[in-house]
Amino acid sequence: MNVIHSGSSWPLAFGRPPQDPDLDPDPVIAAYETWLPRYRLTAAPLRPAETQLSIFKPVSIAYEPSSWWLDGHCPAHPHFENAGRIQFWVKTIKQPLLRYIIEGCELLLERAGNKALTRSIAQNNALWRAAVSIHKYGVIYLATRSDCREEFLRIVKSNPKLFDEIDVFLSADQNATRAINYGVHRLVNSGTLTVSHETYLVPPRAISSIGINHVVVRASDFEGDSICLLDEPSAVWDLHDFAHLTAASLSPELFGSKYFSHLTKLPRKLTALIRSPKMKTANPSPRCSDGVIFSELLTPLFAAEVEAARRGSKAHTYLSLTEILANKLADYLMGRCKLQHLSSGKMLSMEDEPITAVQLAVLLQNKSYELTASEIEQRVLTRGGPVGDTNDDLDNLTGAKRIEALARCRRWRYFEVRNTIKHRAHKLAYKKVAERMMADCTQSVSDKALLECILDVIDYASWEKDGVCNLWQVVTDEEVSGRCP
Repeated sequence: MNVIHSGSSWPLAFGRPPQDPDLDPDPVIAAYETWLPRYRLTAAPLRPAETQLSIFKPVSIAYEPSSWWLDGHCPAHPHFENAGRIQFWVKTIKQPLLRYIIEGCELLLERAGNKALTRSIAQNNALWRAAVSIHKYGVIYLATRSDCREEFLRIVKSNPKLFDEIDVFLSADQNATRAINYGVHRLVNSGTLTVSHETYLVPPRAISSIGINHVVVRASDFEGDSICLLDEPSAVWDLHDFAHLTAASLSPELFGSKYFSHLTKLPRKLTALIRSPKMKTANPSPRCSDGVIFSELLTPLFAAEVEAARRGSKAHTYLSLTEILANKLADYLMGRCKLQHLSSGKMLSMEDEPITAVQLAVLLQNKSYELTASEIEQRVLTRGGPVGDTNDDLDNLTGAKRIEALARCRRWRYFEVRNTIKHRAHKLAYKKVAERMMADCTQSVSDKALLECILDVIDYASWEKDGVCNLWQVVTDEEVSGRCP
C-alpha cells in the first residue's frame, strides 16, 4: 500500500486498545487537543437503558443527542459508551471538511459575482456551516440533531434573513452539492488526512477508512484540481464514509478496514463474498454475498415488517424487528427457506449449497466494519432518503424548517432505522447460524475452532486481554495449511 502523505506527526494507534482516557490519556487525542484546543474531550454522562422502545417512537424528553442513542440503548461495541470520545472524533473530522466545503461556496459566489454573500462568509461563517450542513447531499444531511439543537437553531434565529439568502443560493443550480463535491476532494488532497492509494477492493469514488484520519482511495478519483468538482451538479461521494472514518479513528484495531491488509490475501472465490458481483441480477453468485444479503434480501424483509407494523397487524420494538429479520435470514443461509430478491423479484434459495463456516467467517469480518459505522452515524450526520420519498420527512422542508425539525427530533427516522436494523439483523443472523452449526455437532475440528472464533468476535470476547481476532487472517492461515475447504 502506498501512503502518500500524512497530516499527523504522531504514530497511528494500531496496537492494543487504549484504556479509559481519564486513567491513561491517549497520546493521539492529547496531540489533537493541543492542536485543536476548542475540541477538548469532555466527559459525557452515562444513563440507564430505557425499556424496549417501539419502532419510530421518541425517546425520553430528557434526550441529549450528543450522548444518548435513539433506540434507548448504547450499542454493544467497545468505546461506544464514551460519548465524549466519539464527539471529539466527529468534530475533529468534520471541522476541516466543512471548512473546505465553505471554501467551495466562496468560489461559487465569486463565479456568480455575489460580493455581498461572499463577505458574509467571513462575517457569519457559522451561518454558512448551518446552511450547507442541512442541505441533502445524495441521501445524507451533514447536520446532526446535536448540531441543530446546540448550535444551528440559535444561529439561524439570530439572523433568519441572511440564512434564507444563503439557503436560496445553495439551493440554486445544485450549489450545495457542487460545494460538497469540491470540499471532499479538497480535504483528501489537503494533507489533513493520511491517504493511501489502492484500486482492488476500493469501489469507484469510495473512501475506505483504516484508522485515525487514515483513508484509502483510488488515485484516479482524486486527480486534478478540486475546482473541477464545482462543475459537477450531482453527488459524487458517499458522506457515510465519514461515519466509517469516525469509527475507525475511535478504534483502528476494532473498526478500521482490514481489506488491504488481510482481505486481499484471500482467493477471489472468497473475496467475491464482499465484492458481491452480479448482486442485482436474477441469478447472483454467490447468493450469500454481503451485497445480496444487505441490499437485495433484507430490504424487502424490512419493508414488509414495517408496513405490517404501520397497518397495526404487528407490533415491533427495535429488538423484535431485528430478531425476526435475523431468524429469516439465518434460515435462508442454512438452506431452510427462500427469500425474495429485490431487483429481480425472484425467490432465492441456498438449499443446494448452504453457507459454510469459512464463508461465515469472511462475511462476519466485513460486518464488523459496516455495522459500527451505521451505529455511529447518528452522531456524525443524518440519513435521509431519495428526493421525493415521503419516508424522509425533512425532504420538502426549507433549510430553516429542517434545522428546527432536527433540533426537536427525539425519534429514529425511517431511513436511519432501516440502515442500522438491517446491519444488526445481518450480524445477528451470522451469530444464529454459527450457534446452530455448533449445536449440530457435525463440524470438522477446524470448522469447530473457526465457529468458536466467530462467536468470540461477535461478542468481543477477550479483545482487551488477547487483542482482536481477525477472521480473514484465520481463514488465510487455514488456506495455507490446507485445512480450508
